[in-house]
Amino acid sequence: MGQWPLWRALRPCSGLGPQSSRAKRAGRDRSRQKRPNPDRFRSCWPFLLGDRLTIRRDDLSVNIQPIADIVAERGSFETSIGDLVSRAVVESDSAATDVLISHLGGTKAVQAFLDEAGLQGIRIDRTERELQTETDGLTWTPQFVFPERSSRLAKRLPMPGVKPHSKRTSRIRATPPRPSKMVGFLHRLATGQLLSASSTAHLLEVMNRTTTFPDRLRAGVPSGWTIGHKTGTSQTRNGINGVTNDVGILTAPDGTHVAVAAFVAESRAGKDERAATIAAAARAITAAYK
Repeated sequence: MGQWPLWRALRPCSGLGPQSSRAKRAGRDRSRQKRPNPDRFRSCWPFLLGDRLTIRRDDLSVNIQPIADIVAERGSFETSIGDLVSRAVVESDSAATDVLISHLGGTKAVQAFLDEAGLQGIRIDRTERELQTETDGLTWTPQFVFPERSSRLAKRLPMPGVKPHSKRTSRIRATPPRPSKMVGFLHRLATGQLLSASSTAHLLEVMNRTTTFPDRLRAGVPSGWTIGHKTGTSQTRNGINGVTNDVGILTAPDGTHVAVAAFVAESRAGKDERAATIAAAARAITAAYK
């Protein structure tokens, strides 16, 4: 999610990235937590939440993407950057996510923000459509905006789509951060260490409106608490679900934020059991809170 909500940013700055002198210093001192300089980003990326753009078929992704239905009906879809942020978080719309990544300057620009912030162990090196087709053992091509084509090819492959010890499988499995790293990211977000106060408030409000999979973390949050979260789910093949995730920020009645990341990987359990496991984590956290 990065600093999308109120970034004036959709193109990378000159010299910005892991090889900049600032990033090198961060690499030498990994224990030092930094807040990115917003002025440095705004001078290069002049886009605002209200800015308009048009999404066409070539911009679409794969799997869950409600925007695809709109594009299929109308031929194109004009919307705002702010609407795409909302759709990417609230509905887990892959197309919205990929369009935002593209306008931010690609995955390298997003990774540069994380590096600039001194966040370790979180890697953004593929778009949703690249990642999701790779988990099926395929390599993304534009023809896969036609979902029947990717589905037809994927069905020919065994779970998880490639041999268990192939380099591609190792790369896919290495992508998710450890839960502790995600919790660290969420903690810094909730406490205003990553974004401005207004940007933090905006993003937390968007996360609070998430509608996907209310039977996970949200189901374990008692009355008086609130939650802003983001879910993630891969497909189930041959009875094995790749990942069932939910990460978020729980807010206690006294206003204290508690970050939580629940990852269930390569499970043969049914979707209800996986969701119940995640909900139980939220229930245990809130019960233990003092």
